[in-house]
Amino acid sequence: MLTKAKIENELRLLGIEPPRIIFYDSTDSTNTRAVEYARTPFKHDKTTPTVFIANGQSAGRGRRGRSFVSRRGTGIYLSLLTHPDNRGAEVTKCTAYAAVALCRAIESLCDCHIGIKWVNDLYIGDKKLAGILTETEMTDNGKMSYLVVGMGINVYKEAISDEISDIATSLEHHTSTLPDRSKLAAAIIRELLYPEEGLFEEYRKRSIAIGRDVTVVKLSEQYNAKVIDLDRDFSLIVERENGRQEKLFTGEISLKI
Repeated sequence: MLTKAKIENELRLLGIEPPRIIFYDSTDSTNTRAVEYARTPFKHDKTTPTVFIANGQSAGRGRRGRSFVSRRGTGIYLSLLTHPDNRGAEVTKCTAYAAVALCRAIESLCDCHIGIKWVNDLYIGDKKLAGILTETEMTDNGKMSYLVVGMGINVYKEAISDEISDIATSLEHHTSTLPDRSKLAAAIIRELLYPEEGLFEEYRKRSIAIGRDVTVVKLSEQYNAKVIDLDRDFSLIVERENGRQEKLFTGEISLKI
């Protein structure tokens, strides 16, 4: 059973004083709740991170307005609200860091290996395990007024409906050491709040896109390319079919099997 009290207890067992945690048995979207909270400036202390976590979501969201299936009791649906003194251009970097933190947390408790599909999806093999949605607003000087990093992780097999079983998977499908969700949530919070060094190197090592043929999808175009490498700013270096190389800061890629 996933509860606030159990998460806080697991954090203390890890030697960490719990941050502010707002728990829902069910809500529409933890990201929606976090953004709403962030826009209420006198409601909270901006120096303290706030974690929003739900046992289930009725309107989970992914990138580009896609829905994220969030069956009650089958996964972890968590959003972290912070107020970093970062420029808006660093959102991609924040998303990448969260992806590495999530991989580290899961692998600390489960006997599986997780790869990252640029920029925000976690994969086991050729199926999606988790997704990350980062949201922010800019101040007049180009810095973030807040940062919300949301994530949904498929823990149990029941999280995967028949409609998505060919493209999605769960931890239960791949590990013999499936942890209690409260323990896993605590491990994720620890990694998000206290990341170790080497995040870029690990992200690059976990990439399942480098060297692969992909379809690049942007708002205005779609084209075939090969992924050459990842730059230090977490932009993706791709080579088009005409041999021209470019860097992707936004957009999506679809891997070719």
